[in-house]
Amino acid sequence: MTIQIIKDEYLTGHDEKVMYVNGVESLFKHIPDGQHENRLETLTNQIQYQRGVEQNLSDQRARLIKDIVEQKKLSVIQCADIMKVSRQRVYKIIESVDNKLEEE
Repeated sequence: MTIQIIKDEYLTGHDEKVMYVNGVESLFKHIPDGQHENRLETLTNQIQYQRGVEQNLSDQRARLIKDIVEQKKLSVIQCADIMKVSRQRVYKIIESVDNKLEEE
C-alpha cells in the first residue's frame, strides 16, 4: 500500500492536506469532478495486478511444496503446520500441481 499526503491546491483544488492511498484520494470528496472514472479504473487495474501477483505466488508455493514432499525434505504434516492449513489442503495443493502438469 502506498500512502501519500499532498498539500497542493493546484492538484487537489483544496487548501488542505489530501491523503492518497494507492493513487486515489482517501476522502472521495477530494476527487475532482470528471476524475471519478479514472480513479475507479486505477483501483480496478491495481486489483487485477495484485490478483496476478497472488496467483503467481500461490503457483510458486505449490511447486515448492510438491518438490519438498517428493524429495522428503519435509513431511506433509510439517508443511501443513508451517502454512497453518490441514494436511488435506496440502494434498490438494500438490494435486493441483499435478493437474497443471498434465494439462501442459
